[in-house]
Amino acid sequence: MRHPALLLVLFIALALRCLNAIFLPWQEDDMIVSDMKGYDRAAVALLQQEPLPVHTVEEYLYHPLGSDTYHPPGYYYFLAAIYSLFGHSYLAVRVAQALLDTITCLLAYLLAKETFGATAGLIAAFVSAAYPPLIFYTGVLLTETLATFLLTAAALCVLTFARFTHLRRQMLLVLAGLLLGFAVITRSVFLASVPLVLLWLLILVEGWRGWSSSVRLTLCLLVPIMLVIVPITIRNWQIHGRLVLISTNGGVNFFLAHGGSEQRKNEVRNLPPEWSEGDIIGISSRTQPEEESYFYQLGWRYLRGHLLPTLRSLPDKLRDMYWASDYWPASPAQLGIMDALDNVMWRIGILPLSLLSLPLFRGHGQRRALLLALLILSTLIIPLVFWAQPRFRLPVVPSFIVLAAGSAAMLGQRVVQRPTARRETIRI
Repeated sequence: MRHPALLLVLFIALALRCLNAIFLPWQEDDMIVSDMKGYDRAAVALLQQEPLPVHTVEEYLYHPLGSDTYHPPGYYYFLAAIYSLFGHSYLAVRVAQALLDTITCLLAYLLAKETFGATAGLIAAFVSAAYPPLIFYTGVLLTETLATFLLTAAALCVLTFARFTHLRRQMLLVLAGLLLGFAVITRSVFLASVPLVLLWLLILVEGWRGWSSSVRLTLCLLVPIMLVIVPITIRNWQIHGRLVLISTNGGVNFFLAHGGSEQRKNEVRNLPPEWSEGDIIGISSRTQPEEESYFYQLGWRYLRGHLLPTLRSLPDKLRDMYWASDYWPASPAQLGIMDALDNVMWRIGILPLSLLSLPLFRGHGQRRALLLALLILSTLIIPLVFWAQPRFRLPVVPSFIVLAAGSAAMLGQRVVQRPTARRETIRI
């Protein structure tokens, strides 16, 4: 019975996401604005092997791996692959993301089944299929859907490696490393997840097993990650002549989190009050790495003078990241409907139930749940250090859902068992 139920849930997931792909873009300019326009232009330039115009003194740059070093390049590689197959079609991107996120619902099922059992797996699949932000963001050209798939798939590979021995065990870790590497070049903050995954692998899941085993596991995970990142770092060196690990947008996000504003950001970049994103005007006097360093300096300068206000603002930042809802750039009508659904699903269901999972479970299940908890913990770097929005939590939402599904399954089992135990007592 469970396989037909799972197929039905996945069909519902795909149907909802395809409807979103068709009807969501009925807004001005096909919803290609801000970062979405940047990803789109970078993907087209990469596909055509042309330099990407930039707002810096470097002006027109060229590299066969892409000329944009401001954003991590993983997502525009994804877009370029779709454009190469189906032409410059936003609908093709949305349908591809609908399929990808449906697979993420399947991965949530497998994660929950592996951690808490089949009942929890079905709950996780259903909640993932119906959760509004997961559906909504398949319709826009942002990194959320791709990053969510990559991180969830990597978590599944890491979680299941302990069931195998020797070669298959190592191959799963290599695959997890590749997926984590692609997640990092899609959203560079996921670098913070890597040491926590290693901590779980080497100590928490099976205990310390000696230096030889630990080094082998570490290499199986880290070498594939490095193989994905190093070509991007080499590209950045060839473009800028200096070390840039993945991208140059860290400074801006640090600056916006610590005293910065959009107006001040544009002033640093020498942009006029009104300008079109399609025009190359107001050229910055700094290269992209120099600009990144300068924004970091501005952020640190603000922190030194406003340490106590910054510390007092941390609870609000955590609340905005993990409690608030955000569907940018949804229309007011869409926002009202989805926010109402999110109030019930996230604030009343997923979030509180996920917090109960670790206390409810003991032994094997708890150790497995710790991996998902550590992935969630790694995202704290976003609200604590960088500019944050609620949608930035989306890649770890499947982890929240799996933990919540485990709690729901356990609580449901206890409710069912209690009347049974009471009847047996009466018979005696």
